[in-house]
Amino acid sequence: MSRPLSARRFAALFSALATGAAVLAAPSATAAETDLATTVRTTMLQQHGDALKRQWDTQTLREPLFEPTRTSGAWVFGSTTIPMAHGQEHGAPHMALFLARREHTAWRVELDGTAGFATLAAQAPSGVLSDGEKRTFAANQNNRAQALAPTGLGLPWPVNVAWWMGGGPHGNSGNSRPFSSIDFNGGDGRVLSAGSGRVYKSCVVGRSALVKVVHDNGYSTTYYHMYNLTTLADGSAVRTGTYLGNIGNELPCGGSGTGAHVHFSLLRGNTHVSVNGMTIGGWTFYEGSQAYGGYAQRGSTRVSVGGRITNYGGGGTTLPTGTVDAGPNSTVNLRSGPGLTYPVEGTVADGAVVSIACTSRGEAVEGVWGSTDLWNRLEDGKWISDGFVDTGSSEPVAAAC
Repeated sequence: MSRPLSARRFAALFSALATGAAVLAAPSATAAETDLATTVRTTMLQQHGDALKRQWDTQTLREPLFEPTRTSGAWVFGSTTIPMAHGQEHGAPHMALFLARREHTAWRVELDGTAGFATLAAQAPSGVLSDGEKRTFAANQNNRAQALAPTGLGLPWPVNVAWWMGGGPHGNSGNSRPFSSIDFNGGDGRVLSAGSGRVYKSCVVGRSALVKVVHDNGYSTTYYHMYNLTTLADGSAVRTGTYLGNIGNELPCGGSGTGAHVHFSLLRGNTHVSVNGMTIGGWTFYEGSQAYGGYAQRGSTRVSVGGRITNYGGGGTTLPTGTVDAGPNSTVNLRSGPGLTYPVEGTVADGAVVSIACTSRGEAVEGVWGSTDLWNRLEDGKWISDGFVDTGSSEPVAAAC
């Protein structure tokens, strides 16, 4: 079940960072907040501004967003995004996570995908980065030296289901290089994570945002134009098949689009990389002579733009997943069947990510978000009420048992 989507933006708590105490920011930005916002924006433009001007064929860029989400003492974590101009050619804005530490009279700011970010992440307090996030960022950094082509990722919809490739390899803005992105649509429209990792949102506007998953294997993937986004909090663990949102034509951070689809992009760190010759979901993608052309190859089978591609996965579990929310408790009971009258067969910890084999209607339970009669059967055959599992949806995310 999904919790109501709450606003992720909150007033930055900066006014006492220098002394290590956090208090609510005054209506006007404090000097420390303004200083950090400027440093983050400057860092983003220094590292990506010139490349984006070339890719987007523009002389000017919109001001990068500054979206702090966590603070602890002299540390701040969040995201920064360079929006596209509204109506700009099909594509997606450019996002990076940032980690900042106040050092004497200045801020040290590092963007994800860099050695400096990995170093700073290892030192960050638990109030800013969880141990799980630290492990993911460290693995992502360490695995970036591995071969690029066998991505180990699936396509962003259920395994053994075919979707349409509405737009072949293209840039993050149409003709821009590298051709890192592909447009997909089909099925029930539910977009799923292409691999395991940690999920983050930026440029949240209404029901949409730019969604990024940082994978352990050295890649990151982004998903744009979606609506009804997952309610998982930033930094939550996801697996292959975790629900992220529905295909749409949303433009929370600029750009343009035609028809409901997901703009799916491949990155190393926060730098887009070409999908040409990359194997994703069991298919190797090749670009054409122009953006949005090309084809996907699997053995002797070739699918061109406008054709249907079956997702054959990329490793790891392919079942839909959810995150356990025990409310005020540390664990949730697992049952032998879909109801409280069935014997308890163990427990699962709050915050654990579980794979859902199938679902069934059973005894109604008053869960964390209200009453539900939906139950999820896990991989090991045990059952848990959907009232204690955040799947990003209040509807079943797996087939009926």
